[in-house]
Amino acid sequence: MKKILLSVVAALAVTAAVPAFAADMPVKAKKVAVATPSPWDIAFGTALTSDYVLRGVSQSNHKPAVQGYFEVRYNINDMWQLYAGVWGSSLWTGLANAEIDPNAGVRLTLGNFGLDVGYVYYGYPGGVNTVSVPQLANGSYGEIYAKPSYKFNDILTIGGIVETGFNNFNNKKVASPGLWTGDARHSFYAVNAMITLPWQPAGITVSINPEIGREVYSSGVTTNMGWVSDTYYDVGLILNYKAMTLDLRYWGTNVKPNAVVANQCNTAVGSGGSSNLCGDRFVATLKFDTAFSALK
Repeated sequence: MKKILLSVVAALAVTAAVPAFAADMPVKAKKVAVATPSPWDIAFGTALTSDYVLRGVSQSNHKPAVQGYFEVRYNINDMWQLYAGVWGSSLWTGLANAEIDPNAGVRLTLGNFGLDVGYVYYGYPGGVNTVSVPQLANGSYGEIYAKPSYKFNDILTIGGIVETGFNNFNNKKVASPGLWTGDARHSFYAVNAMITLPWQPAGITVSINPEIGREVYSSGVTTNMGWVSDTYYDVGLILNYKAMTLDLRYWGTNVKPNAVVANQCNTAVGSGGSSNLCGDRFVATLKFDTAFSALK
């Protein structure tokens, strides 16, 4: 009888121990599939500015302008990105009420070095030539550009811009009789810096963005349109909070209106426009920028 009782107790002990041993045995974890990020993205944004100033010259006759853009991006890998998009703005030039600029290019990121190379087409839909003011000739045209940059640290990034056309500035359009004389070359280059302050009051990133640039017009552009080469400068205080940016910027240029032959500073004379589209001025711009990838 004792043998039977001991056998039953031993059997129960072994049976009770089995779950404990099973719990202690290592179990292979199931692999969880990690979603691969899409190489495609779309960036978009809009802006409201007190004055659309392009390289020191007002394009909106010192009036507010509404702007916007979208850009389709394809990331080949961590180094290369292809993109194509359209940027647009309301304006006042005496010729067209809008500027529409399609562009496309490729961006390279190699460590702290960046390079953006592409093509932009400055389009002025509905633009017309004004016979009464020959200097107001208008035409859309395209240029290629390169924008190198280098990030030294979290505070300082230095950048540059080089842009040039195809001997077709203003699409070689002039007022009656409509014949362009000479060449039509144009180039533009600038250097800039982005200085990001090491503190963020209330989560706001504060940056200072100085820039100096040079517009170069060939003798043919000066002969046909009166425009002369000039140097511009600007410095901006940038306040960024998430997708919102407030840009407070001071602009200046060394070219002044010409009382004898109208240039880029007073091309609106005779059409109800400003007599000085250049000059020193303060501009405030409120921007919203995001991308589909940031909305997920």
